[in-house]
Amino acid sequence: MKFLNLKTDFNFPKMIILKKWRAISVLVIGLILSFGATNIIKNSIQNEIELDFEFICNEIKVKIDSRLKAHAQLLRSGASLFAATDTVTLEEWKSFNESEKIDKNLPGILGVGFSLIVPKNRLLNHIESIRNNGFPDYAIYPAGDRDFYTSIIYLVPFSARNQRAFGYDMYTEPVRRKAMEFSRDSNYAMLSGKVHLVQEITDNIQAGTLMYVPVYKNGMKFNTLQERRASIIGWVYSPYRMNDLMSGIIGNWDLPNKNRIHLKIYDDDIISEKNLLFDSQNKNENVKIIKPNLFQTIPVEFNSKKWTLQFTGYNERSSLFHGRILIVLLSGIVISILLFSLSLALINVQFREEKILQLNHVLEKLNDDKDQFISILAHDLKSPFNALLGYSDLLLKNIRTYDLDKVEAQIQIISDSTKKIYRLLEDILNWAKTQSGKIPFEPEKINFSKICSEVIENLMLNASNKNIKINCLSSSELYIYADYDMLRTILHNLVSNGIKFTNIGGQINISIEQNSSEVTIIVSDNGTGIEPEIKNQLFDLKNLYSSAGTADEKGSGFGLLICKEFVEKHGGKIWVDSKMGEGSDFKFSLPKH
Repeated sequence: MKFLNLKTDFNFPKMIILKKWRAISVLVIGLILSFGATNIIKNSIQNEIELDFEFICNEIKVKIDSRLKAHAQLLRSGASLFAATDTVTLEEWKSFNESEKIDKNLPGILGVGFSLIVPKNRLLNHIESIRNNGFPDYAIYPAGDRDFYTSIIYLVPFSARNQRAFGYDMYTEPVRRKAMEFSRDSNYAMLSGKVHLVQEITDNIQAGTLMYVPVYKNGMKFNTLQERRASIIGWVYSPYRMNDLMSGIIGNWDLPNKNRIHLKIYDDDIISEKNLLFDSQNKNENVKIIKPNLFQTIPVEFNSKKWTLQFTGYNERSSLFHGRILIVLLSGIVISILLFSLSLALINVQFREEKILQLNHVLEKLNDDKDQFISILAHDLKSPFNALLGYSDLLLKNIRTYDLDKVEAQIQIISDSTKKIYRLLEDILNWAKTQSGKIPFEPEKINFSKICSEVIENLMLNASNKNIKINCLSSSELYIYADYDMLRTILHNLVSNGIKFTNIGGQINISIEQNSSEVTIIVSDNGTGIEPEIKNQLFDLKNLYSSAGTADEKGSGFGLLICKEFVEKHGGKIWVDSKMGEGSDFKFSLPKH
């Protein structure tokens, strides 16, 4: 592949070749803006994805919370059945469950049962009574001698799984007992912690939990803790196999996007395998594991019992190379390259003598001035770019029909626009270089008269164009201690600023005052002066101020900022005294040593 050589292919003069950095700056700025816009779009999409993800997670949380309350209400209805009559038969219990249409209204429940408290002195009579009612093998288990027993005497549906729980004393198991006691003492529906259900047979074993609602003896008070403990006769309860329960609650919400959202439910607020109640991604399924980029943890509290819902997810829309993000990125790059090409085409008409600073370093200092800096770029670059692009297009379309004078006039407009862009970029780059802290600071003993003469000589052409006289009012033997390049830049910017705002035939004086500790250098002019409210804005980026000179010279306001940076680098300060219509005195102090 052959690359263009600006020197040989275009035969540009040596100084014009250096101007290629202007085009590169356009490309760099375009790419920065492109990547910035891409990042904004990417963040916007990411925020949208996160909000959608959060909405789904909260929707699932609400479903779980609502269903648990519905289950509690079902068990309350069962407890009310015992409150309505002294005894509830098995047939009445079956009839109650059929009327509730549990499979249709509350899918996922393993069953609805009743656990009866059996005092020790009535144990044998109780067992005999159950056996006489058609269950000859009935017994309370686990066996053992204790003050009282509890027994599951009703559990509908009476399936093969649920038959294994018939006669089981849940109070003997610590996790179940804790939930039963809380329910008894508070008269609230209560969920147990993670348990291994006695209904689990051999295959597809799932984590289990149970919900209890207390049943108090009909006619007895249960307003206080003591009354509740005295009047308790049993619990209406439901056992849950967690996978089946969650399938009944949230259905198939995850099936179309098995890799997108992954839900785990933990008992209490401890995230551990031991406390894992539910995992939406079955480990036995052939599911491709994708590293998640979305995370959400939401607690579900039910009458002092907490579940922790842990959601993770993946969404490829936030990838840099996806959809809208890629379109914005590629569009920005293409536009940047087009502007770069246009800038190269305009190099032939750019005949300036100022030295261009290379745009090799992106500004590293991201501070409170960033928004103001971007605003300056957007405002000050837009107008000349519009003129440049507009007249370039007009010239390209009509160059064969325009006479030479008209072509020259439009090229002059294009040149003026590019010069304005150039001056702004030069000031920005000079200021950015001061912000980077990479300018060497090497103070030395300097002959002040000599450096004044050098600055005056460099600006003589600008001054002579307006017939302005520049005087250096200092002794040829006066020496000061400063960095040569920085001091020259400070004087150059202040004198140049004076030329800009001094009328034709005016005068600029450079003088110096000193005491035992510092020297004060003064650049005075008899120009237009500065309005009082403007003076405090001259050295502040947040209030960057620039106006046209007496000959309509343009500026950016960055020159004075550079002066301030260099003066403060020496440990000095800079200020201005001015009267409207009489002129301005720009002063800066430097330590003597």
